[in-house]
Amino acid sequence: MQTARFETFIDAILAIMMTVMVLKIPQPETLTLTGILDLKVMYLAYIISFIVLFSIWDHHRKFFEKVQNIDDHVIWMYSVLIFFTTFVPYLTAWVAHQPHDLVPEIMFGFLFFIVNILFVVSTILTIKKDIHNNLLEEISYNKVFIMNTLLFIIGAIIATLGYPIIMMIICLLTVVTWNLVTYYQETYNTGEN
Repeated sequence: MQTARFETFIDAILAIMMTVMVLKIPQPETLTLTGILDLKVMYLAYIISFIVLFSIWDHHRKFFEKVQNIDDHVIWMYSVLIFFTTFVPYLTAWVAHQPHDLVPEIMFGFLFFIVNILFVVSTILTIKKDIHNNLLEEISYNKVFIMNTLLFIIGAIIATLGYPIIMMIICLLTVVTWNLVTYYQETYNTGEN
């Protein structure tokens, strides 16, 4: 099966999630610098979640430039990934309203961890199903996945020790590692400087 309709579907869902997230940010009570700074945690949660959703879209765009064929297994695996990803706006709003509470922060981090797992599994399954595609042979996310798993564990420990907001920062670090490591892998594999 060709990938064009599938790509369009994923693009639309991610765009809707990004829009829903920004609509959940309230207007400042006063249009002053203080009023805006009162919402700084909401802005931070939105920025982190937006970067995550954009990174998923960017990976999806680059990855499916190389993918030639998919089947129902790939579509269903991506549907599970998208299902969990659709919780990002909900948990972003929750953590933005209660940034110093442990439960929303841990749930936020746990969701990112689940999305990371599903992201890797979806990619691996897609590569296995497009078996005759030589463009996909060099793609590997093992190191990134191990590094991000360790970051999530460290973040959860620090959050439970009394610094729950660290979980949001760890989530941001995992997105940075995801993008930097895959960028260096692609650059190294293609021989660019």
